[in-house]
Amino acid sequence: MSASVLYMSMSLDGYIAGPDDGPDNPGGDGFMRLHEWLASADGESGRPPGPAGEMHDEMEATGAVLVGRRTAEQADHYKGNHHGVPIVVVSHRPPPPSAASYPSVTYVTDGIESAVAQAGVEDGRAPAGPAAGAGAVVFLLVVLAGMTA
Repeated sequence: MSASVLYMSMSLDGYIAGPDDGPDNPGGDGFMRLHEWLASADGESGRPPGPAGEMHDEMEATGAVLVGRRTAEQADHYKGNHHGVPIVVVSHRPPPPSAASYPSVTYVTDGIESAVAQAGVEDGRAPAGPAAGAGAVVFLLVVLAGMTA
C-alpha cells in the first residue's frame, strides 16, 4: 500500500485560510501569506532554495492528489494539472459542467474509501508515489475512516 501524505500550510495559530474565505475570495484575505515560504527567491512559483525546496520536491513526487470539492472548485480544479498526476475530488454531488474540461480530474461520490482507492493509494497504483491530500475535510475523512498509518 502506498502512503497518503497531507500537504497543507497552516499558521502558527492553526488557521489554514484567512478571514472572509469564500467562492469570490478563495482562501480568504491574506491567504497567500501562508504559501510565501514556497516561493522561489524571486517570488515566483517554482522550486525554492533550502528546506522549502526539499518540501517542494516531496510534493512533486506524489502520484495523485486527493482533494475536497470546495478546494477543487476554488482552485478551478488546478486547471486540470497538479504536477501531471490524477486529481481525485471527494464530493457528495456529481461534478459541475466545468470539470469536463479537465480529463485528469475525477469526482468520486461514493465515499472516502472509494476516493482513496481510485487515487491508486490503496494498492500502490498511484503513478509516481503517494497521494497528496489537500484540504482539511479530506484529511479528517481519511483519519475518521482509519486509513492512516
